[in-house]
Amino acid sequence: MAQPTLAPVPVAADLGRVRRAWTALPVVVRYGVVGGVTQVVYLSVLGAALALGAHYLVGLAAAQLSAIAFAFPAYRGLVFAAEGPLGRQFATFLGVWWTGAALSLVGVPLCVEAFGLHPFVAQLLVLVVVVGFSFLGHLRVTFRRPGA
Repeated sequence: MAQPTLAPVPVAADLGRVRRAWTALPVVVRYGVVGGVTQVVYLSVLGAALALGAHYLVGLAAAQLSAIAFAFPAYRGLVFAAEGPLGRQFATFLGVWWTGAALSLVGVPLCVEAFGLHPFVAQLLVLVVVVGFSFLGHLRVTFRRPGA
């Protein structure tokens, strides 16, 4: 009985098609996908910290740092396909990011302390405002195209 052979798969061609399809998507769709993954990272770290008994502010800080480490290269390369000065973009990214983080660091305690919401639920509510702000900030400031 003859042994079946495995023909090589043209992986590079498939990756090229995937990349072209990805870059053809509107920037807001790419942002939604990558931002969604960023939020999975963020909420996973926050959820783990809360499950381990950490104070919710410690969990928020750990989640922010983890999400930044994922989000900057993902937004720069996958969403906005930005070129240009990495240092300036990172500094601007942090300015936009920390404005959103400040909204979380004020909004979550407000929802927890004033309205008795669970910190995880409060973060989900605040997230709605932060996502819109973040998209516009990164599109118009952090990763803006020259001459735009």
